[in-house]
Amino acid sequence: MQNHRTDDPLTSALAGSQIESSGVAQMQRKRCLEAVTEMPGLTAREIEDLIDIKAHKRLPELRQSGQVINGQSRHCQITGRRAMTWLLSNQTTSNTGENACH
Repeated sequence: MQNHRTDDPLTSALAGSQIESSGVAQMQRKRCLEAVTEMPGLTAREIEDLIDIKAHKRLPELRQSGQVINGQSRHCQITGRRAMTWLLSNQTTSNTGENACH
């Protein structure tokens, strides 16, 4: 899976290749998918707070592969800003995330 943009600098492309070949990206996608499965309706930042990795990189990759979708946007409990939520691709509703973090 290509995890960098075509106009990214060479260093980003090399880092993306290394994280894929090392298996780290796959492990991070797995942890993100588990978080969405266990607590659908969280924002990327709430997921990051929960699993302590940069989920904002892996969630779009999971969306591209058809495993997750975006739910309704709402105010994130971490940032206080409006943000999209994440659901399994077979879910049609999201929770409010009220009991998600902190």
